[in-house]
Amino acid sequence: MSEENLNYFEIQKYDTEILSFQKEISAIEEKLKEQMGLEELKQKLSMIQNKIEEQEKIQRKILTSIKENEESINNINTTIYSGKIRNNKELEALQIEINTKTEFISNIDPKKQIVANNIIKLIGIKENAELKIIDTEDKWVLEEQKLFKQKKSLSQKIELNISSKKNISAKLDKNILNLYENFLSISGGVGIGKLENNKCSSCKIELPNAFVEKIKSSENPIICNCGKSLISE
Repeated sequence: MSEENLNYFEIQKYDTEILSFQKEISAIEEKLKEQMGLEELKQKLSMIQNKIEEQEKIQRKILTSIKENEESINNINTTIYSGKIRNNKELEALQIEINTKTEFISNIDPKKQIVANNIIKLIGIKENAELKIIDTEDKWVLEEQKLFKQKKSLSQKIELNISSKKNISAKLDKNILNLYENFLSISGGVGIGKLENNKCSSCKIELPNAFVEKIKSSENPIICNCGKSLISE
């Protein structure tokens, strides 16, 4: 294999490493964005707090209703025993009102305990969520430092590969180099292929003997029939 063709494979080695490092950096950036799920935990905590506030609102409404009805019953009883009732019809109406309000209190009173229990449970869940957030935040401090360090190391490796690639690229034919770069971007990592057992290492198709001889005799890479890579013996 000619030195020039060897250079293309050397460039491809650097490009393959660069792509690999870039994927690792993307994965790290995704982890940095996720922050070990801290944002989701905080959103969950906010939802729990909203539920607590909703239950507390219901609780206040229940307690207010019970209090209002109890006060109303007391007022009615005061009226009954005040001696101001003029007839039985008026007394019956007041007794019906007392019965209605008493029944209302009886029906709503169990809900008061249910809501109180809900609040207690939600407060417990909230406390656990807060502890988990604190624990995750502590872990995230160390994890974030580690990820930034890894990202910096990978970035430095990419820069070294780019520098090495530039040194080799300066010696190569610009037109062929452009073809290589185009094939590299299209294939997602393969810019040049090798002739292996009369087959293109990219498309794996067995090539005609005449074309194989053309590749073998050429000092420069030849475009494969598949149009996806450059081939060199």
